[in-house]
Amino acid sequence: MARYDRPTPVQKYALPFILAKRDLMACAQTGSGKTAAFLVPILNQIYEQGPVQVKNNNPRGRNKQYPLSLILAPTRELATQIYEEARKFSYRARVRPCVVYGGADVVSQMRDLSRGCHLLVATPGRLADMIDRGKIGLDYCKYLVLDEADRMLDMGFEPQIRRIVEEDNMPPTGQRQTLMFSATFPKEIQRLAQDFLDNYIFLAVGRVGSTSENITQKIVWVSEDDKRSFLLDILNAAGLDRATEANKGQYLFC
Repeated sequence: MARYDRPTPVQKYALPFILAKRDLMACAQTGSGKTAAFLVPILNQIYEQGPVQVKNNNPRGRNKQYPLSLILAPTRELATQIYEEARKFSYRARVRPCVVYGGADVVSQMRDLSRGCHLLVATPGRLADMIDRGKIGLDYCKYLVLDEADRMLDMGFEPQIRRIVEEDNMPPTGQRQTLMFSATFPKEIQRLAQDFLDNYIFLAVGRVGSTSENITQKIVWVSEDDKRSFLLDILNAAGLDRATEANKGQYLFC
């Protein structure tokens, strides 16, 4: 139904490793299709294994959710994009994805969480806040994904990531499956991979640090007052189908 007819290179090589339950450190270009590369096998394993019986003896924590999979992303835009893909791949299934990120109403996000959460997409700051509020527990998290890990380090999220992974009751390395995706592989990422991953496979697809050739970038000079109307003209000209395909093109309005 998603109309995928062939895997991208990162999907072709990552899917067998993830389905074999191996930890993975993948360097792949932006726009290479890595979101489906980790969502499809993780959801497939959740479908096969079924739900986990959560023992909660605290009546105050009856609304606390224990996701089976956690995906950390650096920005709300990327978190929302991953969440929408997760909704697509969990269509007609009883696996419920949720998303939490900063800059949005925390009450509505907690209300959405209370309806159930099996797969959680989050930014580190808002996730730490939800854990402190007692709304999320990581005790049963079997799958951890760090997407665009290099950007998260650049944005100063390393202390929060280490706290989430090492201090908030998440199953230790070796008892969970951990996947890291990054466009670059500096020493900081190598150190994070050594701390979080167990006997991992390193996968490099394309030129590390570059952008996928599938993305077309155009720079257009537009006056401040005309930016909104110009954007609407582009969307109308491209058509609804093409406009909704996020990786088809990127525009920078100057």
